[in-house]
Amino acid sequence: MMELHWPMSRFRLRALVFVLGATWTAVAGAQEHEGLRVYGAEGPCPAMEEAAMVFANRNEVQVKVVSGPRHIWREKAAVDADLMFSDADFMMSDYVRSLNLEIDERSVTPLYLRPSAILVRPGNPKEISDFPDLVRPGINVMVVNAAGHTGLWEDMAGKLEDIRTIRALRKNIVLFAADSDEALKMWKMRDDIDAWITWNTWEAPLRGHANVVVPSRTYRVLRQCSVALTSHGKTKPLASRFVEFLASAEAARIFSTWGWVAPESGSSPVTLDTDIAIVCPIQEDEWNEKLGIGSGLARLRDVVDQYKAIGIRASELHVSAVVHGPAVYWLLKDEHYRSARGVEGDNPNKKIISELIQEGVSLEVCGLTMKEGGWTQDNFLPGIKVVPAFYPRVIDLELQGYGLISSVR
Repeated sequence: MMELHWPMSRFRLRALVFVLGATWTAVAGAQEHEGLRVYGAEGPCPAMEEAAMVFANRNEVQVKVVSGPRHIWREKAAVDADLMFSDADFMMSDYVRSLNLEIDERSVTPLYLRPSAILVRPGNPKEISDFPDLVRPGINVMVVNAAGHTGLWEDMAGKLEDIRTIRALRKNIVLFAADSDEALKMWKMRDDIDAWITWNTWEAPLRGHANVVVPSRTYRVLRQCSVALTSHGKTKPLASRFVEFLASAEAARIFSTWGWVAPESGSSPVTLDTDIAIVCPIQEDEWNEKLGIGSGLARLRDVVDQYKAIGIRASELHVSAVVHGPAVYWLLKDEHYRSARGVEGDNPNKKIISELIQEGVSLEVCGLTMKEGGWTQDNFLPGIKVVPAFYPRVIDLELQGYGLISSVR
């Protein structure tokens, strides 16, 4: 009979035991020595639990995954831990130094990465779109100064190598939470907190209570989840097999569903398959006669579709299309489009523009061209952004590491 012991809270102390198979009672005595006890950080725990369940199912063994504040499981882990997992390399190094676990440093295996994120209130009332918005006056920020969050806000703020950014953000921090559990509680208790600098994996326990804002690559920080064998675990072949499973394509898919960045199995069709940034200038008033829309927008659609076709997730693709010159009127609302074109029909580009914006494409209009045409931002379709000038914007994105596609016109 299958017996599942589920945790009361996925983000507190967790102990998950999987006892599988109708004949477990008969074989338990023979296989008890092959059971595994796995301890570690809270961040990777949901993914680790799910991976442990699949592994236990397949091997008909007992796997116990425990996470939470270190002081709760420290003494027990020193007695029976087979494996340890962490959500940052400095944390694993700390396990090696400070816990009486006899961890084999050579067995440390980096598994997956997770990117930093900004959690904001539902609906994003303070209109926080990127990390620089956190230094605006009146923005109340929460950070965690413990475990895998240690130094995160400072690392992100220091990306520009300007101490003024760190000073400005430090003034806006209204709470230094002692750990992630306290941060979760305070987010629900204190409505005055506008943003939490954290990891993308912490969106799940706050679903319905927070929206996630993905920082641009300039400010993004990534840290690893890793696993290691203890001296106790090294004596168990099953422990080494579990490490191999955690690094497999099957486990990678599990971790991906929990927000971790995992490599695709097999050969990759592209050299870079995460955090891809592209800038597409659009300036010529050329039309795709077959589709009846601006050619630049049709080619932009092709760029997005080709990445989707090779398995690149929308969250890993960052496309900015900067429009100026004769093509700017493509982005106008119907009444202003009709006026600019001298026609009676609606703007035929609005459907593809809406689709591209929904897929995360940033459509930006040159502010200088906008002024020359006598338009204001309100004259453009919903979701269209206005940038000061075309060339400075394109150059700025290139300097940030965006790849330029010059043939999208």
